[in-house]
Amino acid sequence: MNQKLYMACAGIFSLAMLACSESTNSPVSGTAEEPNVLTAENDISSSSIEIPASSAEIRELSSSSAEPPILSSSSEIPLPTSSSSEPPIPESSSSSHSILCKTNGGPCGGPGGGDLWFPAYDYDLIQTDRYAEDKSVFGEKAGTWFLETDSSDGGKSTIQWGLEYMDIDWDGQSLIPVIEECDGLCGTFALDKGDLSYDPFITIGFYVAGFDSSGNPLSADVSNWQGICIAFSLSGAPADVQLSMGDSLDEAMGYALPEEVLGKSYGRSSCFEWSDFLQPTWKSKDALTVSGEEAARRLVKVIIRIQGKSGSKGEFIIQGIGTNI
Repeated sequence: MNQKLYMACAGIFSLAMLACSESTNSPVSGTAEEPNVLTAENDISSSSIEIPASSAEIRELSSSSAEPPILSSSSEIPLPTSSSSEPPIPESSSSSHSILCKTNGGPCGGPGGGDLWFPAYDYDLIQTDRYAEDKSVFGEKAGTWFLETDSSDGGKSTIQWGLEYMDIDWDGQSLIPVIEECDGLCGTFALDKGDLSYDPFITIGFYVAGFDSSGNPLSADVSNWQGICIAFSLSGAPADVQLSMGDSLDEAMGYALPEEVLGKSYGRSSCFEWSDFLQPTWKSKDALTVSGEEAARRLVKVIIRIQGKSGSKGEFIIQGIGTNI
């Protein structure tokens, strides 16, 4: 579980993220999901169906949905990691939602850190179990980063990690050198539609509970985070943050995942409550309806999705991940 990601960013953009308190109220629990090798990521909204309790129910629910305006199957690439100690709470910075941190009475986060991921201390490992009452429910690779592209659907979008575009010698086997160089996870991207019928994309995200011994993705109840804060800078295309509940439930939702807008920004800290996450308006009426609060109780992945017109190019840096406590 102790694995670390670092990306170097020369760049123009610095992401600031939010740090928060040390107390928790809700227990964390983990459950196995179906294997999560390919992720289709679309956006949809509405229609109320209870979240199924079994894989059989899930498969029944996922049989019908209208085709959304944006589809996105992607090739998921887990990134190599290492280990670290628990981070200190960073000093605060500005929050787009002006949500205060109970720990220090200031905005929840700042450039260079958050209470779940403070790059200078955590390297490439996000402390997703930090507020868990039972840490045993977290499996292998919990809190590790992954990269997804649109290549499996015919897109040709690319991402270049910080050390690559800075022409620094790097073996590509660990993101720690990247993170050390730019104090966060940074790089450049180029969006290329290729044969896609929708706008091209890349996604960067992390596994919340990791995987069980058979390699199946696990989910965790992280509702006691009360939301999430992300410190980031981004140019060239807008981004959303999405909550994934694993392949089966994502499919049942018609890939209309609960999401919030990150937009484009320089040195911004954005905090969101779980209730801020809504399924997009193009969701099929037959697709599963899931609120942000429900997704947080069975969360598999947090996804930062950069999507825009073909030919768009830009830079990004993620500098902190935190709770909204």
